[in-house]
Amino acid sequence: MFDSSVWRKLKRGPQIITVKDASMIAGITGLQSGDRVIDAGAGSGYLAIHLGSVVAPFGKVSSYEFRPEFAELARKNVSRAGLEKVVEIKEKSAFDGFDEAEADLITLDMAESEKVLQHAKTAVKNNGWIVGYIPNVEQVSRFVKEAENLKLKVDRVTEFYLRDWKIRPYGSRPENQAMVFTAFLVFARKIPESDFDREKEENTKENRRDRRIKDKLKG
Repeated sequence: MFDSSVWRKLKRGPQIITVKDASMIAGITGLQSGDRVIDAGAGSGYLAIHLGSVVAPFGKVSSYEFRPEFAELARKNVSRAGLEKVVEIKEKSAFDGFDEAEADLITLDMAESEKVLQHAKTAVKNNGWIVGYIPNVEQVSRFVKEAENLKLKVDRVTEFYLRDWKIRPYGSRPENQAMVFTAFLVFARKIPESDFDREKEENTKENRRDRRIKDKLKG
């Protein structure tokens, strides 16, 4: 089991992805030991470390960071977490593409991440996941549009809140403080393009109307 006290030992530089969101990424995508992950935008390395703790000991996380000072900070944090054999910090821009192929999961936490989707589609395996961690709805819109242009199936766009409760014999209530909005998460999958085209056709307005009429006639 990964020692969760590690998080208190890590050094922060740029804004981090919290355990709240990192856990949802791992859970929804079904990440497991032995999987291969590409992480674009390492920052302080928190997401790469969390994903590394899931895929260890036989998996691999390749985390890209083009800023030398952040890459160095992320490497030191990976070392503090004891995951040097699982997580590799690469001082390279994701805009130039990825060295790896057949990844199970690719995470994109960076400005203009929609411009990296073509590289991500090339590097992810069939039925693999591409997840965008996005701070504002305008970028979400651009990300989803580009994903659909590339015939990636957008499975969901969501956000997660975390609020603890105070349980007492004389009255229970939610805590005053909560971890609410941090970012949007966009989950997309690489499916066969023929399946994408078929699903898109099935979901056109006209086809949805025809299905509703058929359902009424059956009733």
